[in-house]
Amino acid sequence: MTTTDGSIFSPEKYVETRLSIDEARPLPPEVYTSKEWYDREIETIFLKSWLVATREEEIPHPGDYVRIDIVGEPLVIVRDRDGVIRALSASCRHRGSELVTGRGNCRTLVCPYHAWTYSLTGKLLNAPSMQDARGFDKSRHNLPSIRAETWGGFVFINFDQDAPSLATSLGDLKERFRDYALEDMKVTKKWENVFNANWKIWVENSREGYHVGTVHRGSLNTYYPGAKVTKFHAEGDPGVYAINSSDIENGLYVPRNKTLPFIDGLSAEDQESTHFMIFYPHLLMNLPPDRITFHQYFPEGPEWTRIVTWCCFPQSTIDRDDFEREAEEKYYPPMELFIEEDKGICEVVQRGIVGRLTRLSRYSPSQEQTVHEFASYVLDRVIGPSTSCKGL
Repeated sequence: MTTTDGSIFSPEKYVETRLSIDEARPLPPEVYTSKEWYDREIETIFLKSWLVATREEEIPHPGDYVRIDIVGEPLVIVRDRDGVIRALSASCRHRGSELVTGRGNCRTLVCPYHAWTYSLTGKLLNAPSMQDARGFDKSRHNLPSIRAETWGGFVFINFDQDAPSLATSLGDLKERFRDYALEDMKVTKKWENVFNANWKIWVENSREGYHVGTVHRGSLNTYYPGAKVTKFHAEGDPGVYAINSSDIENGLYVPRNKTLPFIDGLSAEDQESTHFMIFYPHLLMNLPPDRITFHQYFPEGPEWTRIVTWCCFPQSTIDRDDFEREAEEKYYPPMELFIEEDKGICEVVQRGIVGRLTRLSRYSPSQEQTVHEFASYVLDRVIGPSTSCKGL
């Protein structure tokens, strides 16, 4: 739905953002603060897309479950008795109680309030004291479910029953990172942060290397003294995924005195590169040649975002006697500092962008190509694709 009445959804407001990168202006400040715009983003982007819920290894056995919240929806991701991964509502059909918390293993899902009991497929098995409820039919009160599919060890969910399959939605991304054997990676550490900034600010920050020399100066001086920050190389499929790549030193991920091995089977190019990838809208993945780090970001209002960061190594690396010591001393600390620096600058941007006098200027054509591409992605979904604007 589009409007032309001067509202925040009027396409005329975004003509300059739709221009080619050498002429375009960033998205206007109000799209980072407006509750009305945020609600439309949830409806048109997050409720229509494949979103990362967890990793398969978090629920390896029948009965294993993980309780998560995604865009305000309480869900339980569970592996049923046949090994099928399901995404079920975590809200009891009786009076809405949360069914489970955290992670665990169960034979059935039993409501802690009135003991209504569901199978791991969501079927209502037992509803105590309901025999006097006229016309009550248990088969009509199963838990709602949404789609769940997997790729590379990731469990994705989609609220849209009519959306294309995950395989179709990924495009050629599966082939692009096939050599990394993502499905064989294992989670070794997780961080969770809540920060006071719009989710788009985090994504935009991830899409360019323009900020590295300033925002990550502490990281550079601490872990990569003398490193030269160079331009990132961009590739991808607009609207599906985008990749920014740099050499491994500029990528700030491989320690100078590295001790853990690179992933077997990588090309010569991948052995010398760190790739920063987004599968729109929700999966940010950093791929140095020795492991992967990925971020789930969960919008929690126009000005708040929750980020869960996962670090994964190949099992062969984890099995090394020196893995835990080396990871704790050399590999995790830089990542923790990177997160702190990015979190801090995103909050700085949010505090500045809310001003009445805020006027955003222009993109850097050489540094912010994928930031501009992301803006087009958002506009295409929130107000509809452009059919006449130059540069798209």
